[in-house]
Parts: sequence; C-alpha cells; structure tokens
Amino acid sequence: MKINVFLTNVVSNALKFSDIHKKILEENLPEVEVTVCNNVTSFKENLGNTDIALVWYFSSNWFKKAPNLKWIAIPAAGTDYMDINVPENIKFTNSSFHGEIIAETVLGVMLGFSRKLFWISTHQDEFHWPKKQYDNMVTTLKGTHLVILGYGHIGTHIAKVAKPFGVKITGVKRTLIDKPDFFEKSDKIITVDDLDSILPEVDHLVIVLPRNKSTDNIINAKRLSLLPETAYLYNVGRGNAVDEEALINALNQNELNGAYLDVFQNEPLDKNSPLRKCPNILMTPHSSAIAPNMLNLFLEEFIQKYKEWTTQ
Repeated sequence: MKINVFLTNVVSNALKFSDIHKKILEENLPEVEVTVCNNVTSFKENLGNTDIALVWYFSSNWFKKAPNLKWIAIPAAGTDYMDINVPENIKFTNSSFHGEIIAETVLGVMLGFSRKLFWISTHQDEFHWPKKQYDNMVTTLKGTHLVILGYGHIGTHIAKVAKPFGVKITGVKRTLIDKPDFFEKSDKIITVDDLDSILPEVDHLVIVLPRNKSTDNIINAKRLSLLPETAYLYNVGRGNAVDEEALINALNQNELNGAYLDVFQNEPLDKNSPLRKCPNILMTPHSSAIAPNMLNLFLEEFIQKYKEWTTQ
C-alpha cells in the first residue's frame, strides 16, 4: 500500500508534515510505503502510484492522474472548502481529533472573559491601580450556563473540559440524543427547534457548527437580542453561522458582554472590518485547533481508521 502525503503550509509549522510524522506512519504501519511531497508538482507526479492520499486539498482534475487511488484523508474537521465530487469507489474522510485542542482554546477564553483578564491587559496603563474597576466586574465560571450549539465531537470535548468548573451545560443538536454520563441532573440536550427558548438563560454561547445552508446566519439579530446583556458569544465552527453585522451592532451598543471569534464570513478577515473596532471582542485567525501535536493526533486517528479498513 502506497501513501502519498502532501501536507505542507507556508505559514504554520503545526500544519507541516515532518520526518517525525513519516516515522510515526512507518513504525505503526510497516507494510505501507510512504512518499512525502513538499509541493503540488511532485504530489501530482506521484499520484499514478498512490493508494492513499493524505492532503489538505485535492483537486477534481487530479483523479484522472490517480488510477489506483482508494482513499483521501484530510486533517480538517470540515470538507466545505473542498468543492469536489469524489468517485464512489474512493473513500473520503475528514477528521474528528480537533475537540481536545479547541476545548482548551474555548475554556481559556471563557476564563479570560470571566476573570476579566483581557480587560485588565488592555487597561492596565489607563489606571494607576484599577482595583475598584476590576473588582466590580470580575466573575467566575462556576454556576454559569454554558450552551453549546452544535453538540458533536468538538462540542462534547468542550463540555467535558468545562464541566469540572461547575457550569450548567445545555447541548443543542438537530436530533435528540441521550445525556452523556458526565452530565448532571440540571444539564440537558435539546434540539435546534428549542434554541430560542434557552437563549435568555445563556451566560456562554459556544457555536460549533459546520458550514451549510441550514447554518447560514443561524445566530441572527433576533437571536442575539434574546441573549442577556451579560452573555458571551464564541464561534469556533464556521463563520457563516453568525450574522456579523448584527454582532457588530450588539457589541457596539453594549447588548452583549463580549465575543470570541475564530472564524469569519470571509477569511482572511478584511483589515478594515468593523469587527476589529468592536469593544470586548477577541479574535484569532482560524487557529483554535492549532497546536504542535495537531498532525500527531491526525495520524493517530488515521492509523486507527487504516487498521479497521484493512481488516474489514
């Protein structure tokens, strides 16, 4: 079995396939032959002998160059950026390992907002000793209500990491599932149909939705208006889920306590975007799942899938 790897990135070292990663594949799957390509030209040249492609992106034009291709595996959680029609005889998988990393990011921001660490970092030169201002704003996570819109793999990890801090959790899904074992009596799972009824009770609204027509602007001006002024919004799914104009208005009019955005309607975010000037907003460049061990986690998941696939 020949694996052709084209996982490179000119910006982030965490997204680059290294010799260490090649060694992990070869040690765990000694029967495979691994070829690592550092540019698209060499990748396409090797497609003729490729059984499995590990890639960030695959073009529809490349299928004719890959007569032996059986499987395309990508480290990304979503496939919305790959507009291709994969032939029925080719396995195509995305990944679900991102939850443990994104959960740390979300929890870090939740703590930062609750303990007013972001406020103090931007105002420490404004006051000699801002004890009055700070002490009257700071809160805790314990006792707050965390609502996770999109309760899948990533949402579950977020809930597991946040639960020990004493939060009440509501997971929102398209269809009902049984409550996870770590849920307490006050925690629950609801459907999207009941989302509006829960929004007035939210302290932290975390959005972890894929990009599709049903999620376009699912958090619109009406739903933002249902949130308490003390609530915080977090989007670590896809940027289409939040009406950015409505969010800008809510933040500028102090109708929302704060927001964390890792994803946006258009990426990269325009340098003149009004979001950049909003109060109480924290933004990262679609990096909530980035960590040095990102590709290690991808390979761990791929290797397990490979072993299951070859023993079927």
